[in-house]
Amino acid sequence: MASETEEQSIELPEDKSSGARSLFDNLSLQRQETIEGWLFVAPKVAIILFVLGFPLAFGIYLSFTSSSLLNLPGEFVGLENYRWLINYDVWWTAVKNVLLIGAVKIPTNIIFSFTAALILREKIRGSTLYRIAFIIPVAGPPVIWGIVWRLMLFPNEGGIVNSLLLAIGAVGEYIPFLSSQALAVPSVIMSVIWSFGLSMLIYMAALSGLPASVMESAAMDGANKYQRVRHIIWPLMKPTTLFLVVIQLVMVTRLGFATVFVMTQGGPLNASMVPSYLVYNLAFTYNEFGRASTVAIGMFIITALLALLLYKPLQGNTEYYQ
Repeated sequence: MASETEEQSIELPEDKSSGARSLFDNLSLQRQETIEGWLFVAPKVAIILFVLGFPLAFGIYLSFTSSSLLNLPGEFVGLENYRWLINYDVWWTAVKNVLLIGAVKIPTNIIFSFTAALILREKIRGSTLYRIAFIIPVAGPPVIWGIVWRLMLFPNEGGIVNSLLLAIGAVGEYIPFLSSQALAVPSVIMSVIWSFGLSMLIYMAALSGLPASVMESAAMDGANKYQRVRHIIWPLMKPTTLFLVVIQLVMVTRLGFATVFVMTQGGPLNASMVPSYLVYNLAFTYNEFGRASTVAIGMFIITALLALLLYKPLQGNTEYYQ
């Protein structure tokens, strides 16, 4: 009898998991959903922090050092690299070039892609072929298109453009498209403004979501195609345009290692230098990882500031639709 009493008095160990579950159940529904959401995204956030956050933090640290390939990380030099960057003429040339390229490429990208999306939205013969033609410049690697444009603009017998201009008598001698300080940057711009196929697809997806009732009402009220585009379609495309402008801004700041490297290599005399190629040049030609990181961080800051400056006016008076 005593043994039975002792067995009955033995208490089972407390289930900690059940206690945690009961505590979770006592929370409000909103808090439960918040916790569950963070648990779902936690692995992805950890991966993003590891893949993006760590390189960014390490790059910021390198910008304060005199690092090289054989001395990594190097000696801490404080703001010395940033003082060097402010007084570095090639850096300001690179910033001016990338701003010039962006000032031409971004508006032309928006205009070309929106116009092409409007045209291909109509049921015209060969629309599939046109879509493929617009997508090809985006689908191919930038290095390939850099080589193609170099062959077209090379200032000798290999340049297709020069050969055609000479054949029709438009010029009397070869034009130094890639070896002239005045023509190098315009030549690079000419080679990058045609890659608007991705933006065109995004606009086409946005156009397919337009409310049919609004368009039908406008047509019944007597609005022609131009008026519908000007007063209805374009205002409804403002969210998409804002997205594309920011994306194009980021892509322009990354421009250089492919196109500029293949076509001009930053020359002549650094006339066509851009920040991305300057980073590569400092790191792998001059073995100055610290200064290369400083250039990268400097361009990151400029890109962020430009995105903030463009975001506010483009976001203002944005019209959304259900």
